[in-house]
Amino acid sequence: MKKLILLSVFSLVTWINLDAQVYAVAASKDVFASQKSSGVITFQFGADVLPETVLTQGENFTEYFTTVFDAGSYVGTFTMKENVEMNRLMLGRLLIGCGVEVIEFEGVQLPVYQFSNEQLK
Repeated sequence: MKKLILLSVFSLVTWINLDAQVYAVAASKDVFASQKSSGVITFQFGADVLPETVLTQGENFTEYFTTVFDAGSYVGTFTMKENVEMNRLMLGRLLIGCGVEVIEFEGVQLPVYQFSNEQLK
């Protein structure tokens, strides 16, 4: 009986870990629209995204935007060098490079590519 309980707990933990997704949270629709027009976009990352990962990935996109990461709040701030569509779309590539799978936007989880196509253009 003890083995059956341990096996059940192990199976549940494994299932939860497989179902978990790496995520980031975008600002509310109105705030995000303002961020997009100003060229300074923020995301709050999940704890499974390491600050070093965001900063290292940001180094690959310095021609498009600057990257600042506040490790205390897990908020990444991305300032476009030129606020054009191509630079904003590169932000989607950075998110994918950080392992982010979904963006929570207005309470809905969207795959990064869908969020990029619908919100960053």
